[in-house]
Amino acid sequence: MLHKPSPVFDRISERVAALPVIDCHEHMAGPAFMPVVHEPIAALILGYLSSDLISAYTDPDTLLMLQDPEGDTEKKWPVFEAIWKRTEHTAYARVTRLVLRDVYGEAAMSLAALRRVGEQLAARDAAFYVRMLDEANIHLILSDVLHWQPDDLRQFLRGEKTFPDRVRVMIQLPFFHVVKEHDISARDWEGVQLIGRCADRHITSLDEYLQAVYEVMAQAKARGAVGVRTRARMSGRCTMMSRPGPMRSGSSTACWPTRAPSSGWPDAKPLDDFLFHQYMRFARELDLPVQLHTGHMAGIYNRVDKANAAHLTTVLELHQQVRFDLFHGNWPYMDDLLFLIKNYPNAALDCCWLPIIDPLYAEEMLERAVVTVPHVKVHGFGGDYVDAPEYSAAHLKIARHVIASALADLAERGWLDEDAALSIAADWLFNNPNQFFRLGCEPITP
Repeated sequence: MLHKPSPVFDRISERVAALPVIDCHEHMAGPAFMPVVHEPIAALILGYLSSDLISAYTDPDTLLMLQDPEGDTEKKWPVFEAIWKRTEHTAYARVTRLVLRDVYGEAAMSLAALRRVGEQLAARDAAFYVRMLDEANIHLILSDVLHWQPDDLRQFLRGEKTFPDRVRVMIQLPFFHVVKEHDISARDWEGVQLIGRCADRHITSLDEYLQAVYEVMAQAKARGAVGVRTRARMSGRCTMMSRPGPMRSGSSTACWPTRAPSSGWPDAKPLDDFLFHQYMRFARELDLPVQLHTGHMAGIYNRVDKANAAHLTTVLELHQQVRFDLFHGNWPYMDDLLFLIKNYPNAALDCCWLPIIDPLYAEEMLERAVVTVPHVKVHGFGGDYVDAPEYSAAHLKIARHVIASALADLAERGWLDEDAALSIAADWLFNNPNQFFRLGCEPITP
C-alpha cells in the first residue's frame, strides 16, 4: 500500500503482522452491542466513511437512506455506486475495501458482490465478533463505553454491568463536566444528581459534587478501570486553575443548588475549566493516566484552529505527575506534537485512529518519532470504532502496514537494523501501552 516491495520491508512486515496488540482506544462493550445490519451497503459504511461520503457532496437525506439497515440494496446501488466512485481511494474507504475483501471474500464493489455480502450478514453474531478480534491478535482493548446509557456507570460500580475479558474500561470525564458533550453530563440538576447517586449522595454544593466524583473515580478503578478519557476544549484554552467565583443567579454554577437552567459555552467555561483541573488532580492521586483528544475531530464542519495539542502546553506543565496519552497524532499538527512528546516526560503519543485519517502522515510521524522521541513514548494502535470488530481489524491491518513501512524505511537507510526495528514495533503495539496503563501483561519480544 505505502511501501514498495523490498526484502527488508517484506521481512519486517511479515513479523509485524504477527505481533499481539493492545488496542489503546475503542468504543466496544461486547457482542451484545454489535450493530444489527441486514443490508450490505449499510454494513459496509459503518463508522468513519460516512464523513467522506458527506464531504463528497452527499446530502444528509441520501446518507440516511444509504445507512438504513433494512433498506433495499437494489434501489440504493445506483446512488451508492456514484458516491463510492468519488470516495473509494480515501483511507476510510480502504477500511471498507478490506472488510469487503477479507471478511466477505469480494475483490471489488459491485451490485453482484453486495448481493453475496447480504447473504453472509446473518453470520455477524457473537462468535463472529470474537473471531474477528482473535484473528487480529488483539490481546486487550481499552474501551470508552461507560455513560452511553444513563445508568451505565452506576451499574458498573455495583458490579451489575460487566464487559468481555479482553476489555479494560476508561472513565469518561465529559460525563462529569457542565459543558455538554454527550446527552448525559453534569450540565443540569438532574445530571448532577445522577452522578451523586453513583456515590449514594444527594448533591447540594460544589464541594459535595467533587467529593462524589472522586469517590466514583476511585470505585471505578477498584472495579478495573485503567484510566480516564477526556477532551480539553482547546478552542477556548483550558487555563482556569482556581475556584470559580461566588454563585449568582443565571451563572454557570447555578445548577449546583437549584433546578435553574444550565448555561452553555462560554458562560460555563470558568466552572468547566476548574472542574477539568480538579479531575486532573484526582487522576494524579489515583494514579490513573489521562487520554486526551488532539487533532482532527470526527464528523465534518470542525475547526482546524481548535485542534492543536500545543494549546495543552499549560496542562502538561501544571500537571507534571499525571501521565497524558495524546490521541490521534494531533493531525495535521505533527511538529507540535513531536515537540510536546519530546519535551514533556508526562506525555505519550497515541496513534489511535491516525492510520485511517492519513496513513502517509502516520508513516512520516512514526519515522520521525524514532529519531526525535524515545520510542517507549509511542502507543501504536487504537481502532476507535463502536462494536464493529471487523472494522477495527481492518484498521489494524493498515496500522501494521504503516508501522512496518516507517521502520523499513529507517532500516533501509541504515538508521536501524532489522532486529531493532522489530523490537520497536513490539514496544509500540504492546509493551509501551502495557507499561503506561499498568495492565500487568507479560512483555513480548518479537
